[in-house]
Amino acid sequence: MPAAKGPEFDVGIGYSHVILNVSGEPTVNLNGVDGSATIDFSRRWGATVDSSYVVAGRNPESGHGSYVFSALAGPVFVPVENHNTRLLVRALAGVSLVDGSVPVDQLFYRGWLLRFSWAAGVGVERDISGRFAARFNVDYLRTKFMSENLTVQPQNDIRFTGSLIFRFAPHHKARYRAVPQP
Repeated sequence: MPAAKGPEFDVGIGYSHVILNVSGEPTVNLNGVDGSATIDFSRRWGATVDSSYVVAGRNPESGHGSYVFSALAGPVFVPVENHNTRLLVRALAGVSLVDGSVPVDQLFYRGWLLRFSWAAGVGVERDISGRFAARFNVDYLRTKFMSENLTVQPQNDIRFTGSLIFRFAPHHKARYRAVPQP
């Protein structure tokens, strides 16, 4: 009989790389940080809050840099798990702030756009030792930006994240201990 125990909670901090506008021209590579918090309700299901801030260098033509700040949350499913590795599938929704320069008639207008965004992806989490783990995620990130004809356009992005995870409770495999029989 399993022992009663509440949900497990972890936080992560790491590096994030976003390839911005993969379906359009030109693509932009952005680098930055990612922070997350995850709660596991069971061995298979949990929820996560994920936030990233990535920046690109200054554009020589406009003199401005670009950045994307995303704050997303959603469910996490664990289809496969062994004693020290888990495969994660997640679907996230929230908002993203996209800032950049838009060329209009040989002038560049700098502006930002805050809109609904979503992400779907997979990840691998591997135990390091004790309460620490490493997590690597790849997400399709859908954001929006202001185009050169000043209309809001969808943007297809790929986000890679590598994080160091700290668990506030012992690892999930220890939560199903037998209760001693009298």
